[in-house]
Amino acid sequence: MELLKDEITVILTVWKRDYLKYQLPLILKQTKKPYQIWIYQNESHLTIPDDIRKQLNISLIQSKDINFKFHGRFTLPLLCNTEYIALFDDDSMPGELWLENCLETSKRHNCIVGANGRILNEDFLQSDVESSIGLGDGSPINEEMEVDFNGHCWFFKTEWCKYIWQDRPKTWDNGEDIHFAAACQIHGGIKSYIPRMPAGDRKEWGDMEPKFGHDEHATWRNPDHSHLRSKIMKHWYKKGWNPIKMR
Repeated sequence: MELLKDEITVILTVWKRDYLKYQLPLILKQTKKPYQIWIYQNESHLTIPDDIRKQLNISLIQSKDINFKFHGRFTLPLLCNTEYIALFDDDSMPGELWLENCLETSKRHNCIVGANGRILNEDFLQSDVESSIGLGDGSPINEEMEVDFNGHCWFFKTEWCKYIWQDRPKTWDNGEDIHFAAACQIHGGIKSYIPRMPAGDRKEWGDMEPKFGHDEHATWRNPDHSHLRSKIMKHWYKKGWNPIKMR
């Protein structure tokens, strides 16, 4: 199937956070208009209002009784007909220039783009907890830069989604961000980047309101979160992932 050049499918995820009412208007205000918007509801904890369901080019995809965890949403690009995917966590609130910023950055570097990212420390193999440097997360980025993996929102070529399914996850309970970046690098030679997000203009940011990610549903609040992610990082390193500081 030939993909629609330069067109973007936006995939929004819904679980227990009732943030769609904040997030969707920001997507509709994008200067680079998405070709279509898919709302992926993982289980049925919330009711999606009828006025959202009836909007043009917005489709609801629901796994009503099954929780497909973190990785399930990465199956949806396999069904898309656009050249690009923009996949958002439910707490990511993009500025109106975000998709435009992503498209330009992706074309320059042929890369995955995200609003934040991590660079693994040299000692991550010896550490029992996640050992990395966080970039973004509500802080400005003066110059675009390569990272080991992105989180919270991802912009990428639709065809790259196949790489995440060439290997089973270490676990279904976390680490889809690490898995996606590592698999794309191992199988496709694809890097991950954070674009420039200037301090004085949040319209280019991928997440203008990081406070939404600090509620009771935040995964990082799980006591085992950092230990589990450390195991996932080591797993992908053994499979051939080449972090920046190990090159």
